[in-house]
Amino acid sequence: MNILILGAGTAAIESSDGGYPLLLTEIDGTPLIQRVLDTAKTLAGGQIIVALRKSEMTRFHLGNVVNILDPDAKVISANDSVRGAACTALLASPFLDTESELLILNANQLVDVDLASVVASFRERKLDAGLITFTSVHPRYSYVRVGVDGYVTEAAEKRPLSKFASAGVYWFADGRRFVAAAKEMIRKDANVEGSFYVTPVLNELILDQARIGVHSIDNSKYRPIKSERQLHHVETQFEHGV
Repeated sequence: MNILILGAGTAAIESSDGGYPLLLTEIDGTPLIQRVLDTAKTLAGGQIIVALRKSEMTRFHLGNVVNILDPDAKVISANDSVRGAACTALLASPFLDTESELLILNANQLVDVDLASVVASFRERKLDAGLITFTSVHPRYSYVRVGVDGYVTEAAEKRPLSKFASAGVYWFADGRRFVAAAKEMIRKDANVEGSFYVTPVLNELILDQARIGVHSIDNSKYRPIKSERQLHHVETQFEHGV
């Protein structure tokens, strides 16, 4: 399995820690990037690939940080001009365009779940793709609509379709299929405010008759870090051992 950590996105709260990027924010003494890597490493045997912003690699040596934390991780750089997470993911296509499974993790969040069990459930259900969801209606998140048969019928970015909000964890049974679908989405110029995201890639898979399912978690297990308020909330949870 290939595990792609998307850490190249621009965070609105980067300046909250003396100008250092969000990935270096220490939560209860541990940098966010280390916590995300530790989550990825719970999947035994997975090849971890981390996408970082080139400017942050140059200024803050983020690539060095990642390789100190995980010497086996592959690091790829994305220019600041890259148009969204899906484009960043495609920069890793030399590693992803294979028959191997693919797991994509957004780095601006913490998800308290047993990833191995979640992936096992997707396999047991014979899905082509799956994602972890939580409950929300806020337009800062991406969403999927789920049919009565339990399969995803539509996906959208920053547009509530239902209460099934993406927790930023996506599994694909075949990395090649994700790469092909992402390229097709970009070819169709299916952008949101000029950027291309991962969740809408699911629409291309749906058109290709893919079976996509969800694994819903309690909101307490999902800790997004997309605003100063959310960062403070996560820090407070760790301080109190929540």
